[in-house]
Amino acid sequence: MSPFLLTRTLPEDATDAALRADVLSGLTRHPKTLPPKWFYDARGSELFEEITRLPEYYPTRAEREILEERSEEIAAASGPGP
Repeated sequence: MSPFLLTRTLPEDATDAALRADVLSGLTRHPKTLPPKWFYDARGSELFEEITRLPEYYPTRAEREILEERSEEIAAASGPGP
């Protein structure tokens, strides 16, 4: 299995547009929702990254293990890209 790197670069105004779309979509639903990606500023994101490296925090390790063991199967099930 070969390692892979997933990257995505968006124009700066794309973040504002995405926030507006998520707020409009989420707050007009019942029950109201808002994706947690909007809950953190830069420092909060740094703290979360530190938390995910703690021995007590297993979800990140579990997800990484699943991807390492099953990435080819997941890619095959996902089908061809656009």
